[in-house]
Amino acid sequence: MKNLKNNIDHYMKLKGIRRYRDLLFDIAHELGIKGQEAYEYADNEKSNFSKMLKEERPLKNEFIIPLEKIFGISLARLLYEDAYKLPVEKENVPFNKGFRYYAYLDDPKLYRDEFDVLLANDGKSILTQTDEFGKTFLDYVVEYNSVNGVRYLHDTYGIKLKWHHNQFEFRKDKGITWIHFENCIEFARLVASMNDADMFNDIYDSYNMFLSNGHYVSNDTIFCQSEYLEIMLDSDTLFNSIFEIKPYEYVLTGSRVKREKQVDSITYYSINPIINNCLRYALEHLEKYKHRATDILKFGIQHNTKIINEVGADTYCICNELGGVIDSRKTNWFNCDVDNIAVYVDTEVNDDEINALIEQLPTFKKTY
Repeated sequence: MKNLKNNIDHYMKLKGIRRYRDLLFDIAHELGIKGQEAYEYADNEKSNFSKMLKEERPLKNEFIIPLEKIFGISLARLLYEDAYKLPVEKENVPFNKGFRYYAYLDDPKLYRDEFDVLLANDGKSILTQTDEFGKTFLDYVVEYNSVNGVRYLHDTYGIKLKWHHNQFEFRKDKGITWIHFENCIEFARLVASMNDADMFNDIYDSYNMFLSNGHYVSNDTIFCQSEYLEIMLDSDTLFNSIFEIKPYEYVLTGSRVKREKQVDSITYYSINPIINNCLRYALEHLEKYKHRATDILKFGIQHNTKIINEVGADTYCICNELGGVIDSRKTNWFNCDVDNIAVYVDTEVNDDEINALIEQLPTFKKTY
């Protein structure tokens, strides 16, 4: 709550409120406390309020909405003056108890009992709405480090990044909501901090990215961005998850359904397709990630050997920059199924220890 006292003093002056007791009296009115009880409330809360301004205790939750209404500003700006670049107006902005309130409190019960039924005036989910600062609920989840909000969005709405749209998809009650969100990296850091690899990989679904458009992966996607790869490499939990061979159900659409004889989905068994992007980045930054590059290469030696022993080096080949291996006898590279992910290297390295591991790495032909 840095600068909270200065900000409150500033807004009190703008509103013509002379004393903290007067401000507490106004807060009481916003809480529905009237008459003599409002004065008693102000007197009883003076000590708590003073400790809050001295940062000896956190901002009391019941003060949040009244302070926003009284000062006509967002909670974020009350806590930190430069949170937004828009000018502060003396007049109150219209305010209803909304998504930033829930993101700040981050109470699972409130998400379940109240937030889940909030709709905008047009009947659409409140997830699609922005406030007077152009911010969405996702922005405030990041700003307030709302880990319960992340869990709520995942468990209730099935939040998933659709990389080719740079948008998040939310599914609930058979409906789909799309939100364009520029702050994907900061949100990824927040999700990563929760130390739940399954949830992280479900939200940032590199399997879907690979299986949807494995023949071409733009460098503009988050899965190729250095900041995202550092998140993967810096977290032991996320890094270790890229080696897991687990079932992944890929839901088919359109002509793909016809090609697969009307089946709705195909289940693949593969390591995480992000592994070669992580290896590539680690090899380019050995001063920081040599230990990660070493781990991936040692894994790749065993993993690639297993693939070759099962199918033969001449039968399979790498079909894209993510390391997908397919049956080389298939002729339509854009429509064929990927059978597995192999570890491969396309980066020159000036390190004898790393090069020794690369030399041991079984390789496949390339077709892309």
